Amino acid sequence: ADCGPRASDRLRLVYNGIYDEQIRSYDVRSLPRRRGAALSAWARGGGDLTKGIELPNLLSPWQGTRVESVIDLQTFANLKTALQGDRFMGFKPVGLRLPSNEFYWVVTACIDGRFHANAWLYPSDRYKSLKFPKILIEQDKTGVEFSGAVPPARRDEDPTRHETDSNVSDGVFWLQLGPNGIVGARGRI
Repeated sequence: ADCGPRASDRLRLVYNGIYDEQIRSYDVRSLPRRRGAALSAWARGGGDLTKGIELPNLLSPWQGTRVESVIDLQTFANLKTALQGDRFMGFKPVGLRLPSNEFYWVVTACIDGRFHANAWLYPSDRYKSLKFPKILIEQDKTGVEFSGAVPPARRDEDPTRHETDSNVSDGVFWLQLGPNGIVGARGRI
């Protein structure tokens, strides 16, 4: 809603590395006077019970790690250039379904006053050729190891991993790329 002619550049980049195993988000906001960009990186893995549970938050082992930092102007420019090369503002596969038990990137952004959204599902050629993740991972200071995409043949056997008609009560949910952003639903879309 705030994206318009006078809006500063803002990006949200989300990586789904099988939702129950790893999810990461990167919020990038340009800073005034060409000082680069603020980067808020958050990463959650499968949960870490070795640190105990912080009461009253019983879900504390799964809350993830957030680190705030600043990236320089050149790195921010490189990130936007990489997104252009990855056709972020160009081709958009409207209708692309993104199951929570797969690997994908979703990016939404306000760049030069215009809103854009796009998604890349593994193992597509579009996903395999992405350049922007390398820049983000180099700037990630969360200390949570990045869990890269694994070909379906190499994953643990999980009968729900490739279901297309999921039961609403199972843990799988879907997102879908719409013409103006991301839409979501549990179970089948």
